[in-house]
Amino acid sequence: MKKPLPRADNHAADFPMPLSARVTVLGNYFINLFLIKGGRKTALFETGISGIIDTVISQLEALGVTPDYLILSHPHSDHATGLPGLMERFPDAVVLAGTGAEEFITHPKAGSLMLAEDAFMSKGLLHRGITPGRPPIDSVPDLSDAQIITDTTILDLGGVTLELIPVSGHSPGNIIGKVQDIVFCSDSLGFHFPGRGFWPLFFTGAKPFLSTLASIQNMAPAIICPAHQGPLKHDAATKGIQAAIDAAHFFINRVIHTKLSDRKLVAQLLEESYRDEFTLYTKENIQNCNQLLVKRARQFVS
Repeated sequence: MKKPLPRADNHAADFPMPLSARVTVLGNYFINLFLIKGGRKTALFETGISGIIDTVISQLEALGVTPDYLILSHPHSDHATGLPGLMERFPDAVVLAGTGAEEFITHPKAGSLMLAEDAFMSKGLLHRGITPGRPPIDSVPDLSDAQIITDTTILDLGGVTLELIPVSGHSPGNIIGKVQDIVFCSDSLGFHFPGRGFWPLFFTGAKPFLSTLASIQNMAPAIICPAHQGPLKHDAATKGIQAAIDAAHFFINRVIHTKLSDRKLVAQLLEESYRDEFTLYTKENIQNCNQLLVKRARQFVS
């Protein structure tokens, strides 16, 4: 019997999900955003997709929070298409993005793909029991006024500091965040499948991706927060980071030692990966991702 699609309505009561006195997870099971509250200012790390932004806005209003910072972890569609709605609702918030994020979003090939993916994900949410609060976006997010994070940056929110760290390997303009012993890793560990580990996502380079993983591991976080399917705490965080490292090495070795053609290998990878939470994305997207991963894995030893 085919396994039913995960339904976020089964987890709706979990959100907002407090992680500490300062950090709360917003959004839903599939798309997680992280609210950091200081004594003077607040920050929202991740901006999600258009289909959940009205839920996020309602969650913020229920908490009595108006964010001072909106932080784009990286410019992929499932992390960026919620930004326009947040900017409209919170026009005084400062948008922070990494180096290369605006160039990625405004690339001629990126725009149409971002809009199509956002629309597909909105339909996917509806099929999983979540009604989007607004139509999908019809233009790409505007980062022209964003403040660019070029080096490690400390935001003093009052009684708590949020460290923003540019990293590489997954995407241009990629930033991770750290508050005390909590790390907001976005997709820098790969894609999180609860109970099954991570699918590696070294889209810009396997070596820098592994270097980022090593940096996260050295932080020894008590809680790690991927942007999908919830945080991992304590022993699960430690094991999760190692599982992500192992998954990346396994994927690279598989590509290097396969006897299959790249076409057949990508088809095999797509069959293995395109299930459960990954089906919230278009099949074409996941196929393209696997093609790129094979390419980067081959470059790892070249």
